[in-house]
Amino acid sequence: MDIIVSYSWNHFFPARREALHVLKEFGDPGATMEKTAVAGIAVVHTVLDSRDVIRRCRERARTGPQFEFAVKWVPVDHWCATDLDAMRKVIQEQLRPRIGADETWGMKVHKRRWQRYHTSEIVAHLAAGMDRKVNLDQPDWILWVDVVGADTALALLRPDEIFSLEPAHT
Repeated sequence: MDIIVSYSWNHFFPARREALHVLKEFGDPGATMEKTAVAGIAVVHTVLDSRDVIRRCRERARTGPQFEFAVKWVPVDHWCATDLDAMRKVIQEQLRPRIGADETWGMKVHKRRWQRYHTSEIVAHLAAGMDRKVNLDQPDWILWVDVVGADTALALLRPDEIFSLEPAHT
């Protein structure tokens, strides 16, 4: 499974050491972490369940200062090309069906190195066809769209399935 990890600029190597140490303690000594085309963003590849990793990171952070460089961890459900139609197809086929008829959702778009569209245009295109109620303040689900250059990470997350050292994790 993949996890997007944000780190302080120019601190990839300490962040990688920190993240891989944590994953090894959690039971994956073979995890890897690679830079992306965007400074401050890396992708961790692990055999562990990404949501369990997030839960355990949160627990670990409560016991004391455990994280210094790998400051935000977000699970990835699917990768696709950075193309609105490709993103929408994954959302409609893979993610939307997981939102219950009585559940609410909200969308978070993080775009880096992709200036082709304004964020509001991306949201409008991707939300078209979503037949579930939107709640931007306290949704049951967050549709996470993370544009990282030519690739886009997509995830459908519960609000507590993101780990961040910052108070507001969006």
